[in-house]
Amino acid sequence: MDGVTSKSDFLYKGKTTGRIAAEIVVNVLAELSPEADVQAFVGKVNQAIAAFYREVQFPYSREEKGLQAVCAVWSRNRREIWMIGDCQVSVDGVLYINPKRSDEILADVRSLILCAVRERDPSGFCGEKLQQEVRDLIEPWILKATVFANNGNTEYGYSIINGEEIPESLIKVIPLGAGTHEVILASDGYPRVEPTLEQSEACLRNVLAEDRACCRIYKSTKGVNGENKSYDDRTYIRFLVSE
Repeated sequence: MDGVTSKSDFLYKGKTTGRIAAEIVVNVLAELSPEADVQAFVGKVNQAIAAFYREVQFPYSREEKGLQAVCAVWSRNRREIWMIGDCQVSVDGVLYINPKRSDEILADVRSLILCAVRERDPSGFCGEKLQQEVRDLIEPWILKATVFANNGNTEYGYSIINGEEIPESLIKVIPLGAGTHEVILASDGYPRVEPTLEQSEACLRNVLAEDRACCRIYKSTKGVNGENKSYDDRTYIRFLVSE
């Protein structure tokens, strides 16, 4: 589970919208029937999100700044992996991703601006002030792009856990056949999922050593800020599935 970066100053019991959404998913999974399919899972999560909004006054647009999360779930009973949102999955070395088209475009816009500045003034290229200015420039469009959330009728449509129904066309379901399989579930906090956690961390360190602003080697809508160790939080779990 990976909560989406909060786009407001809203806190509930000290928790951001992304944290709250991720915890809701965790709680639903803890009580979910082993026989449940992905749509039953989404339905239970949506009920929990609706209950939150009934109990807590949320002063912003739910569509743009509300509770949002992505996840990759392994259903042992159904021998399926469910991908909702921009997470990463590897099965026997085959990588599955679920990119968000609007974020790819805005990452390119951010890269264009930062690299253009670099050509003219290399000394100011990685300054946090400049990075924040560019982030402020694209953030309104990050919010506007939420109009495509869970919309299966456009090339910009993407899946997200936010309390809405999710079209089946936007959810990736990966069935695992008989036999033993190696599975990796990871968030998008890694530029590339490698066969082990150590290798994935090493890849991340190498990328950030050369591209701390995340605009050339690995393009993102944000770079590394302040004393943060990376551009985003990250989760990585690797396990074997047997008969």
